[in-house]
Amino acid sequence: MPPKSPAKSAKGKKGKLSKAEKERLKKEELELKAKEEEDARLKAEQEEKERLEREKLEREERLRIEAAESQRHATEVSELFSILEGNEIALANIHDERRAKAKWERYMLCDGTPDPTIAAEVNTYINLSYEATDTNAIESVIADSKQTLALTSELEFLLDDTPEKELSESQAARYRETINELQNLLSSKIDAATVLLLKAASSLADTESGNLQLVKGSPDFTVMLWGNLTKNPRFKSFEFEEEKFIFELPKQLALSDIAIRVVRTQYDHYSHLCRTFHAKKKKKPVTVMETVAQEMEDKEDKPEEADKTEEEQGQINSEEKQEGDVEKAEDEDGGNVETDEQKPPTPSKTPQQTQPVQADAEEVEDEDEVEEEYDQEDEDTVDLRAYQVLGGVIHLDLLSLPPQPKQVKSWVMTQVSGNELKRVAYPAGDNRLGQTLSGTMTMGQTLDPKALASAAAATEALGAPPVGISFRLRDDVLYSEEPQMAYWCPDRKQWRLDGFIDIKFNEETRILSFKTINFGPLACLQDKHINMPFQSWELRPVAENHARFTVMAAIIEAEIEIKGSLCCFRQTPDSETKPELSDLKEKWMTPKQLIQAMKTAGVNLFPENDSKKYVSIVEKNTVIEDAIYQQMALAASHFAFAWSKWNSDAGAEKVILQGTQKLLDEAPHDDEWSLLMVSKQRTMKLRITEYDEEFSEDYADGAQFHADLYHMVCELSTEEGMERMRSTDFRFVDAVHQLLSATRLLTYS
Repeated sequence: MPPKSPAKSAKGKKGKLSKAEKERLKKEELELKAKEEEDARLKAEQEEKERLEREKLEREERLRIEAAESQRHATEVSELFSILEGNEIALANIHDERRAKAKWERYMLCDGTPDPTIAAEVNTYINLSYEATDTNAIESVIADSKQTLALTSELEFLLDDTPEKELSESQAARYRETINELQNLLSSKIDAATVLLLKAASSLADTESGNLQLVKGSPDFTVMLWGNLTKNPRFKSFEFEEEKFIFELPKQLALSDIAIRVVRTQYDHYSHLCRTFHAKKKKKPVTVMETVAQEMEDKEDKPEEADKTEEEQGQINSEEKQEGDVEKAEDEDGGNVETDEQKPPTPSKTPQQTQPVQADAEEVEDEDEVEEEYDQEDEDTVDLRAYQVLGGVIHLDLLSLPPQPKQVKSWVMTQVSGNELKRVAYPAGDNRLGQTLSGTMTMGQTLDPKALASAAAATEALGAPPVGISFRLRDDVLYSEEPQMAYWCPDRKQWRLDGFIDIKFNEETRILSFKTINFGPLACLQDKHINMPFQSWELRPVAENHARFTVMAAIIEAEIEIKGSLCCFRQTPDSETKPELSDLKEKWMTPKQLIQAMKTAGVNLFPENDSKKYVSIVEKNTVIEDAIYQQMALAASHFAFAWSKWNSDAGAEKVILQGTQKLLDEAPHDDEWSLLMVSKQRTMKLRITEYDEEFSEDYADGAQFHADLYHMVCELSTEEGMERMRSTDFRFVDAVHQLLSATRLLTYS
């Protein structure tokens, strides 16, 4: 056994420690504590020294990277600018040659077709068409309409395709005026053909019903005409079976000399007349410098004003007030207000990348521009910034049936009724039509109580007995929700929602039915932004000059194949098949043509400048966004890009997306993707992945900073990938860029 310590021995003998022993033990404890504190201090000093050394190394590494980045920055910016400029020049040359060739071919065309850009030729064509009454037969009108619509399409294409520098505002205004005149010509010729048909209604009458029943059509429009020759009081409804169009008439119309005409067009010649059809132009706010300059001008002008007498100044103020009152009154009356019809809107141009302007170390962004607002309309006015007409227009007209020829012995007597189409106002303003027709009902006639109650309710809601309409929606248009009905108000030049009741839609049969008192142009509306925001997207290479662009929208999954300068719409293999889109698929066309075809078919994946008002998004800096689309297009032959969930967390000045090289036509694995962050200053690869739980802007180990996304892609690419990117055709790059810019997927996903 070890010997007992003196303290324990003393404690055993006496039972407690002596004062000296307590002092010694206390001293030992203090020394031990001091030693521990010293060790902790030395350890902390060592850790702090190591931390400072580590931060120093990291700072030196960061400075080294930033120095290298600074050295590369100017070179990379210059190199990218040279590539983009070369592609832009090559593309401009191609388009200039194409336009020059088309212009020459148009000039050399000798088939008698007028050139719509030459006022004398197109005016002669229009005037001769009006004067040629021998071509007013419905067959001739249908045949001639092809040329009229072709001339209209040609002018619309020129307005959209011609560069602004080559098309003056006066030329553009003349083209738009000609378009309106051609559209009016077509409408007038259809009216003239209708007059001839109505005058010959009795000879064209159906043998069974005794009424006029006629359907004539073309791929562009279909005319359906019914004439009430028998005035059968038991008449309820009639169906144009070929077109699946049914109308029901109230008794007061069933007993009158009226005709129902339905013209169903593939085109819409009304919406462009509405002031909400085009987005309002943006105006820059007054800057501080402009305000100061104005104040200085005002101060310079004040001494001159001070020399005026109070009487002169009062007279001037009075005159200004009177002029202001006159202008205000004219504005209220619409007298001097410049409408969209009086001054046609400027054609939209492809958005171009703009360089930031530096002033007093502050950038003037596009976002600083203030968008003009439309005047507040009532709730029944359709905002064409939010809705679009889908499936063409249905012209429902209530017409007066002219007197029919009568056979009197060997004579055929015809009352002269003129050659103008007479539309019947319904409901009549003074209700004389209703009073006159109601008097034709004989005593003792009764209606079913339920039908009477329903008719009474409808009459009370609309102010007159409504007309029932039922028709099948077009098979080549996708309606992602129940369409809304609207009618065109010519006085206000707007689509309106009022005047419809009992609207019902059968999704299986695609039959839409409703009751209305609205005659004239009718249309189905759908929300423009129903597919926004997008859920995700991916741009993946297939081969050189060949890529596949997929957008998972809110309702539909769309896939666009891009090959060379053309593209083709497809649906993703695992998405629900939409039979309405069968005519759209497998057709190769230019990006502009495809975008328009998709919109017409009800697949709108293309936000406009003011769509942010209608879609909840995290808006991105447009300069950064446009630059990324250009650089993604440059690398689309060999590098895949995809949506990142972190993009919405990065704010307006930074964009985050996934990227990886892919030389084979196969989907990248999850671990192949890299997260790339792009800002105005630099582009870098992040340390985090798409599947991390927290966001961090720490860059990946060993990564380099680059001036742009293009050079970041170069760092992540192999020599084979770089060679494919260098040999990519500029027309393919342009096609990809157009689709990326049109979808604006970095903002609307």
